[in-house]
Formats: sequence, C-alpha cells, structure tokens
Amino acid sequence: MAPSTDRATRSAMRWVAWAVMSVVACSALAACSPSAGSVQDQASSPPATSASPDPTTPSVLPSFAAVGDSITDANSPDLPGGDLGTESWTTYVVAAGFEFAGGWAEWGAPTSLMADSVTAYDADVLVLLAGTNDVALGRPFAESAANLDRIVATVGIDAVVVSSIPPMDALPDGAAQYNAQLESLAADRGWRFVDASAGLRTADGRFLEGMSYDGLHPTEQGAQVLGEGIAAVLPGS
Repeated sequence: MAPSTDRATRSAMRWVAWAVMSVVACSALAACSPSAGSVQDQASSPPATSASPDPTTPSVLPSFAAVGDSITDANSPDLPGGDLGTESWTTYVVAAGFEFAGGWAEWGAPTSLMADSVTAYDADVLVLLAGTNDVALGRPFAESAANLDRIVATVGIDAVVVSSIPPMDALPDGAAQYNAQLESLAADRGWRFVDASAGLRTADGRFLEGMSYDGLHPTEQGAQVLGEGIAAVLPGS
C-alpha cells in the first residue's frame, strides 16, 4: 500500500462558533416616529434583553481525534499538527464544523503499528478508520480486533466512532468481510459504527468511478464522501 513517488514525497512532509449578527432597524416612515408621550413611556420602561441561548445547542461542535493509515493521512503535510490534505477525510469533517484535535496516521500502517504508536489525545470523540492493511497482509480479524482494543484503551476517549474501510478493488470480498466483522465488534464494544464507505462502492464491492485513483485510496471526491459520512454521526451533528 505504498504511495506513488509524488505522494511519498508529500507524505514525508506530514508530521482548523459562529458569529450571530442582529441588526434592528426602524422604518424611516413618519408613522414610525413615536409621540412625546410614547418616548416618556419608553424611557420609563426597562431595557429589553436578548433571548437566552438554547442550552441544548452547543456553541462549538465537538472535537475529534483520528487514527488510521494512508486513507486518513493521504496527502496531509502534517496531520498530527493539523495540516490536513485535500485527500484526507479529516478535512471534510473539519469543514462540517468539527474541531480536529490531533491523531496518528501513517501510510502502510496495519492496526498493530497503530496500537504501538498512538498516545492519549484530548478530544470529545475518537474516529478510527483502520484495517485496510490488515486485509492486504492477510491478518486474522481476531488480531485486528485486539489491536483496535489497544488503540481505544491507549487513546483514552470514551466516545468512539469506527468507520468501515473503503473498497479494495483487488480484494473486494476481503474488505466486505472485514467490515462485517468490524460492525459486529463495534456493537459488542459499545462503539458507534458507520459505513461511511457506502458511497464509494459499487454493488460488487469495488470503487465507484471517480472515487479512487488506484483502486485503494480515495480521490479528493472520495475523501469528501468519507468525511461527510463520518461527520453525520458525530455527536452534535
């Protein structure tokens, strides 16, 4: 799962609440002008206060940390530092209003390397998109599951969202089987599973046209589909 020469060069460089303005204007019509008596009444009236904010509406959407491989890192100059690439799904989660709080991702990384490399992150939710390289290397799912457990334990974030891996044109059945087992694992662990890759794949489990440049990595368009799918299930969305 090594990137092309250009992408390898780019990946070597790797290692973003709203203001509400209210304008109240009075019509210039003469009928709008208060009489002297009304002005006195207004002066004796208490000042108007703005409506209290809805306590159910967060002022800022939650932050997220990301752990993954090249699907996550993509062409990011420095993903851990928040310099995200256009082919990384994280860019489109940020575009949806969520704050990127850091993470770990590396080209070619199986879940074992992720589990050995991650640290604790300060974020509201952890997003895991991991396993493509496990499938490519023929790793048994039990091993992947143990590594995902280690990642979650080390990162230390209670809220966990696990995404399906994208299609693999050379191993469509392998990706489909992994995703089915991943969904079951997430249900067992109390994690939120999202099939964010659904918008990337054909009925036979391969990439839709325009969604991948090599049958393994999403294009910018594909990354946007992934990111929007993940953002749709994050808390506060």
